[in-house]
Amino acid sequence: MERMMNKLKDRKGFTLVEIIVVLVILAILAAIAIPSVMGYVDEAKKSQYIQEARSIYLVVQTEEARMRAEDNVESFDVNNNLKSYENLYKHLMDKTTVEEDNTQANPNGEGIASSKTGLPKVLYIYQYPSGDTNVYVFRWKSNDGHIIDANVYKNKKVEIQSIK
Repeated sequence: MERMMNKLKDRKGFTLVEIIVVLVILAILAAIAIPSVMGYVDEAKKSQYIQEARSIYLVVQTEEARMRAEDNVESFDVNNNLKSYENLYKHLMDKTTVEEDNTQANPNGEGIASSKTGLPKVLYIYQYPSGDTNVYVFRWKSNDGHIIDANVYKNKKVEIQSIK
């Protein structure tokens, strides 16, 4: 018994088997934890995109109300024969080229929506009727560099259509 105690006292460090067992346990824990953490990260990003869409929606609603209050809808017809709201949306968006957005160039953009929301670029704003309400379609460049397409309804429900 005394000989065994002396051996344990003389022992320094860990054996290779003990180190491998610890590494295997850590690998198993990491394999379990990483996918669940990534799920939380994806949900957080989607939440961020929904909030960004709501911010754009708020700017659009504010500018529409301002335009109606001024009752000066013709002031947005800058050398275009487009409807006043469509022209308003073009001014709210940033200037874009076809190469940037892959849809349509917007040389009239003043970047009002991006400056008021803090987003790098608001590329597209459009409104279309759907049933008894209107749907807003937004495309913007998020702070993390992704291009987001979303639909926003009058009840502020947001549907993320794509993340590129």
